[in-house]
Amino acid sequence: MKNYMRKLYESRYFWTHLARIELKNKFRRSKLGILWTFINPLCLTMIMSVVFATAFKQDIASYAPYILSGILCWDVFSSAFVGGSYSIISNDAYIRQFNHPITIYTLKSAIVYTISFAIALLALVVWMLFVDPINILWGLFSLPLTLLIFFAFAWAGTTISAFTATKYRDYPQLVPLILQTLWYISPVFFQRKMFETVPLLETWFRLNPITHMLQLVRAPFLDGTLPTLQNYLFSIGLTGVLAWIAYCKNKKEARDIIFYI
Repeated sequence: MKNYMRKLYESRYFWTHLARIELKNKFRRSKLGILWTFINPLCLTMIMSVVFATAFKQDIASYAPYILSGILCWDVFSSAFVGGSYSIISNDAYIRQFNHPITIYTLKSAIVYTISFAIALLALVVWMLFVDPINILWGLFSLPLTLLIFFAFAWAGTTISAFTATKYRDYPQLVPLILQTLWYISPVFFQRKMFETVPLLETWFRLNPITHMLQLVRAPFLDGTLPTLQNYLFSIGLTGVLAWIAYCKNKKEARDIIFYI
């Protein structure tokens, strides 16, 4: 393990260069460039807020930030398990030429997703400036640890997805369906009171790790409080499980991955 981490460190200039290239290419020739990172979730939030606030008879002013925070966090989840599935396949030319650890390519993707998430959070900060500006201080205070957890989650999820998709090419087609189901049964845009009508759903709400990862952003920015210990334990626990799975897949499949790309 120590030797593997040393190889990751020695190749740091290579994977940081790849991350910079991907960030640049993501908005290449775009007039607004990186501004789209938080313009898109803001526009989607306004549309969803009007629709769902009307359907569920919610106050748009308080419901919109709830939806926005859910969209921003969910983008990391979906990026890791959908977009991240191509992290190895799309870098096959580098893998054939260089003997770097395979996980530098999933690390590169995780860095891009985390940076995009941090930039997109500016949309929530701007929104809260008009709704409840004092909450921004709580959000900024808790942000470093939140970003670290989301980065670890993204790296683990991307690694699992990339190895799986390289070996089983049907994975990228299947996983969006699973994530879409998880989207509807998680509090991405449904509030807790909507789950409390059915005891089973209320229990699922409390035990769903996605609920607690969302709270890492919602508690400080929307409620003006720090995330609870339970929020951190569930989030770190989920990330730890994914990290262990990613470690096992890398250890078992890294040597043979060249035969599948």
